Amino acid sequence: LLKKLNGQPYVSELPMPKLDRVPIAPAIKDLSKAKIALLNTGGIVPVDNPDRIQSASATRWGRYDVSNRDLKGGEFKTIHAGFDPAAADADPNVITPVDALKALLKEGVFGSLHPYFYTTVGTGTTQAEAQRMAKEIIPYLQQDHVDGVIMVST
Repeated sequence: LLKKLNGQPYVSELPMPKLDRVPIAPAIKDLSKAKIALLNTGGIVPVDNPDRIQSASATRWGRYDVSNRDLKGGEFKTIHAGFDPAAADADPNVITPVDALKALLKEGVFGSLHPYFYTTVGTGTTQAEAQRMAKEIIPYLQQDHVDGVIMVST
């Protein structure tokens, strides 16, 4: 620090990692025909947490069908350890806004909603684990010809 403050050459004892830069995807040309998927890092899961997603430093993710159901407190909850769960447990839509997307779908804002949402927890999850989980989720989205994703973060 003294060398830096005095304008002298120095070497940091904390090297900064090189981050991957992902190019921004092109805009969806016609949203009214687009299929949209919903992902989140808020840990919204069925109350029994069937995939045993960890509440921090996640190495697992879940895929849950919402094609014929709404997200309701008592049926879904958050397992996220990084915030007070009361609001999300009472109404999981505050983290995974299936209700809002279904309303927009009825209004014709976009073409269709992918029938599943995908979830994990971001607290303490490493970049390597997040990349691995993304590589596991992407084929599901590609297989169903998803045009865009809404990623809700906490």
